[in-house]
Amino acid sequence: MTLNFQAIASARNICALASILCLAFGSPAVAKKKAVQPPGAPSPLTIAERNMGLAGVPFSDVIEAKGAHVTSTGAVADGQALLTIPYAYRHTAVVTEDVKGFSFTVKGILAPAGSPGYYAGTFVRSGSYGLAEEWPPMDMWCFFPSVAGGKRENICLLRDQAKLAAIAPTRKNPYLWDHFAPMTGSFDYARTPIFKRQDIELPVKPSLEYLFAGWSGDVAKVKLRAMNDDVVTVMVPKDASGSNRLRTIAGDFLITKDSPNPAAARISPALPITQSPATGL
Repeated sequence: MTLNFQAIASARNICALASILCLAFGSPAVAKKKAVQPPGAPSPLTIAERNMGLAGVPFSDVIEAKGAHVTSTGAVADGQALLTIPYAYRHTAVVTEDVKGFSFTVKGILAPAGSPGYYAGTFVRSGSYGLAEEWPPMDMWCFFPSVAGGKRENICLLRDQAKLAAIAPTRKNPYLWDHFAPMTGSFDYARTPIFKRQDIELPVKPSLEYLFAGWSGDVAKVKLRAMNDDVVTVMVPKDASGSNRLRTIAGDFLITKDSPNPAAARISPALPITQSPATGL
């Protein structure tokens, strides 16, 4: 059976924007029998830490804007960038003990001590809603082993057992995740990563691009790319005010059809939803 892991968006987020299953939960589930945790195993993020994002903004529970964003100043054709936002991860960490492979096909040190990394989201098994005691939410952390002398450029680990962590598929973008499913129905595993959460500088300067992907009637399609790799395509319909409002970690922007070429688009900063253009109130 294929296990399809789906991201838990913040309870304040609009899950449809990331095309994922929205699961709301009020408190962490407590298993009937707690498995023995390895010494030094980090605790899961708290509900408040998982829900640090902005309502309706994809991935804002994982990342935040850092630095000046760049918007297009003219008409944008299909496939061109509307907006580019440099970002930072909300939670970072450093591996304190070598992470070793567990599977027959994955052996040796996968992430040496000293590998820096970041929190990449909280996931549940598809169809596990209502079975929280059996399948509680699981945090995923990604690391950069090459920084500490490891062979891998990056590795993402989802701790779904007390002493083991599933190695996320390498075919997905490791910088931003919405869901994933192993083709074989099983994962390669590593020993539980032992790491210390702390503010650190990562070896990459990530940026999030919003590429125009055409119009579907009055709905703007926007493809999100992180570090030059596709993540997800979102639909931006007209809101109650009749505007195509794109909500991002750098604020809200309006997407409009280009008058000379209705197949193209233009983007501009939007006033806050509560602010009136005429009065500023």
